Amino acid sequence: MAKYKPIDCGALAVGIVNEVMQWDLSPGSVHFSASAQEHADDRHPEDYALCVKNIAHILRAPDWVGQGPKDRDGFVMVRRISSAKAILLVAIKLKRDDQGRYVVASTYRVTQHDADMRVSKGYWLRV
Repeated sequence: MAKYKPIDCGALAVGIVNEVMQWDLSPGSVHFSASAQEHADDRHPEDYALCVKNIAHILRAPDWVGQGPKDRDGFVMVRRISSAKAILLVAIKLKRDDQGRYVVASTYRVTQHDADMRVSKGYWLRV
């Protein structure tokens, strides 16, 4: 049996993303493939389970949305999870898959310092 099974994470909060980023994304669902999960778990094993547990909530109600200067092919949705004392990031590709879904590239925890820096540089915008 495979360790990772694809996850359909529900609808992307395109209204929030479009308002904050001044974009015109079309509505669509978000997909977290088995291979992207393996990548996230390999790169961030201490964060993976917490991120998967909270991914739908992050995508529905982020605290920040943004895009770094080198990440023009995607964007991030970030949320503080108070109960876990964590700030979790979900990276999403702008190009949709062949089924029209937005695709999770990775997910991981960020430090308060990293969040503060990205906000101060204007990479992340408060929702």
